[in-house]
Amino acid sequence: MNKYLIKKTLVIGILILFIGAIFIPNISGNSSKMDNLNDIKNIYTNKAVKDEKKDAYPADATDWWPMWRHSSGNDASTTSIAPNTNQLNWKGKIPDEIYSAAPVIYDDKFYISTGWYYDSFGPPITTEEFLLESPDFSEVLNNLLSYKEEYFGGIYCLNADTGEYKWKYGLYAPNDPLIVDDKVYVTDLNTYSYYSSLYCLDSETGTLIWNKPVGALVTTPTIGADDKIFIGCLDLYSYYGALKCYDFDGVNSWTYNLPPNEFMWFSAPAYCDGKVYFIASDMYSYFNGKVYCLDAETGSFIWSRFISTFYIWQSSPVCKDGKVYAVDFNIYGYTSFLKCFNADTGADIWQYPLGYSFCFGTPAVTEDSAYIAALNIISYDSYLYRINKDTGYLVWKNLVPGYVYFFSSCSPSCSADKVFILPWTYYWYSDTLYCMSMENGNIIWSYNLDYYTIVYPSIADERVYVADAIGNVYAIEDLLKIGKISGGFLTVKAEIKNIGIPDFTDVSWEINVVGGMFDMIDKHASGDIATLKGGDSKTVRAFPIMGMGNIDIQVVVSMQGITPIRKNLEGIVLGLLVIIKS
Repeated sequence: MNKYLIKKTLVIGILILFIGAIFIPNISGNSSKMDNLNDIKNIYTNKAVKDEKKDAYPADATDWWPMWRHSSGNDASTTSIAPNTNQLNWKGKIPDEIYSAAPVIYDDKFYISTGWYYDSFGPPITTEEFLLESPDFSEVLNNLLSYKEEYFGGIYCLNADTGEYKWKYGLYAPNDPLIVDDKVYVTDLNTYSYYSSLYCLDSETGTLIWNKPVGALVTTPTIGADDKIFIGCLDLYSYYGALKCYDFDGVNSWTYNLPPNEFMWFSAPAYCDGKVYFIASDMYSYFNGKVYCLDAETGSFIWSRFISTFYIWQSSPVCKDGKVYAVDFNIYGYTSFLKCFNADTGADIWQYPLGYSFCFGTPAVTEDSAYIAALNIISYDSYLYRINKDTGYLVWKNLVPGYVYFFSSCSPSCSADKVFILPWTYYWYSDTLYCMSMENGNIIWSYNLDYYTIVYPSIADERVYVADAIGNVYAIEDLLKIGKISGGFLTVKAEIKNIGIPDFTDVSWEINVVGGMFDMIDKHASGDIATLKGGDSKTVRAFPIMGMGNIDIQVVVSMQGITPIRKNLEGIVLGLLVIIKS
């Protein structure tokens, strides 16, 4: 027998000894027969699933962002992981200015409407000035409807991976689109009649499939799910507002007409569990409002609750897990609350006082928390709040640089473990995107845009997307990545990738493996990669690893000037064999 066969026999013998010594006593008392290694692996995997703590933020890199604020419930919360660094993957440019519409990402395509163009109003210097300078509704409406030919615009589609231009469909003042499978649904404002239409486009080519007249001015993003599209409208002749429901063929299923002088002003409806919710304002009191709940199948009224709101910068409701969340702002008392209602009955569940503050934003709601930003009108400090979504208790509040007044500035977006916000950093404009820790609200990184923006950041496919007012669109992503982590004979391997164009130098890595039966496995390996060329990858290893039981694997990669990147997985060691579970 040669040396190779002796070594191979010895290894197999050791492996059999490990498996036999540990598993045979357990198997003998079990009526189910296990014929191979997969059965052994399944025992450990099933036990780990029962024992492990439920992850509140399960990461899914390709959880798309197919409509305004991610979902039909307006939660602005995705399970997609987000970048740990402010590295720019690509920056594109469209030849039109971008105003109120936010990026939408679906199936590796990036969509952006040029949005409504309307004259906005700067922030107050004092509370008295704010009250005195608040315009009446006719002034706001006239500013909106004054035709501005240079802002004709449309909806654009780019390649979400590269920023490469794909197509444009020209529309005047198009709203935020909805993407369903291979179709794009979007509304616009007809320049001559001041009526809107609902358009259906082919998502691959931008070709018009059909368009249907709405018969009123659409004043909301396009929200949809379960073969239903919801849009809020204002009739310019009667000043009556309405919520309309269409199917995906453009057939109007029902219309719910609001009482006189009530309307939805750039506030999106929210749909969950067979019900649709929306906020309507009284156009003449300019602070009285209601949260409505309708049956989504029939449009019939279920409940409504009074709420203080301000029609110029109206927030949107969020529905999730049997609850409805809405911001209440009393313009006379200058007090703001985040309120939570029972989604079925409208009953109060809790309200969190945001103090003497301006808050016109829409909260982001994750599996366990609601996030909202507000500006204290006494100190003029801005705060981001994390509030338990079930109890209304404060988890933390943290200072935000700049000012959170209106639009996107006080409406955060959430990834699996991070919060993104665009506060105003100079007089009433936002030009800096902040990434904050979901755990404590600390700033992780920031990115300065070339120009100001009033749109929300969107998150999908491990990237954060944002657009500025002069047509720049940005995709921020970790260019230094941890790729596949795998096990094998005595070894844990990790792939380190540079997905960008420039070369990276002095890249440090480490692999930590701990656990096993009686926590006896503790393996650490580290090293440096002198140069990692753009588009290349390198495999690094921790070796040797042997033992029995469940293990935790952490890979950390770092480089000067960026936040370290981490990836955690679980595995099983069976003698000399390392099996990755997740």
